[in-house]
Amino acid sequence: MDVQEYLDRIGAARPPVPSLAALRELQRRHLETVPFENLAITLGEAIELGEEALSGKLVRRRRGGIC
Repeated sequence: MDVQEYLDRIGAARPPVPSLAALRELQRRHLETVPFENLAITLGEAIELGEEALSGKLVRRRRGGIC
């Protein structure tokens, strides 16, 4: 996954150093930006859980995550 594309998707800057505060901020932004959705199931789409498939769905196609 392209980290910068993901950070752009959630509207976050790359943290200067790894820290608990930085992780909390990234998690908050993800939760506020990437909704839960069940459209793929409803539309009968195949559920793909590989890194490239999820990255494409969440980042490039700007869709939501699944549970």
